[in-house]
Amino acid sequence: MLDVVLYVLAALGLVVVTLMIVGALRVARMRRGHRRALAAAGVSESTAATLFGVASDRRSQRPGPGTLGLGDETLIFVQVAPQREVRVPREEITSAQVDTSFMGRAASRPLLVVTWDAQGMGDAAAFVVPDAESWRQRLT
Repeated sequence: MLDVVLYVLAALGLVVVTLMIVGALRVARMRRGHRRALAAAGVSESTAATLFGVASDRRSQRPGPGTLGLGDETLIFVQVAPQREVRVPREEITSAQVDTSFMGRAASRPLLVVTWDAQGMGDAAAFVVPDAESWRQRLT
């Protein structure tokens, strides 16, 4: 009887260790992809940020954590989960401002709200960043 219990515990331990290894490999792969996307955009400075919302995704908002990066030609947000990118060429940015709400939703912290015009279509996104005012100054 004790042998059966030990076999079951050993099997459960093996399952837990396997799941931990698989999880660690997935996180490592996500981080590599995250860094690759930032490097491809030529980012010279970046900060941890949270996507608050994108105006064009009005019905399927997927806020979440990621990294906001700024390069000579691009503003990019690389989101961790769900994996996605918001990429805006700097010449298309029409304004950057600090606000406490976006698309009718209030935020507890200041938001960096960026608007842009791509091929005659306007769009906007809001990000929670540690120093929204300094990011606004970089973009204007």
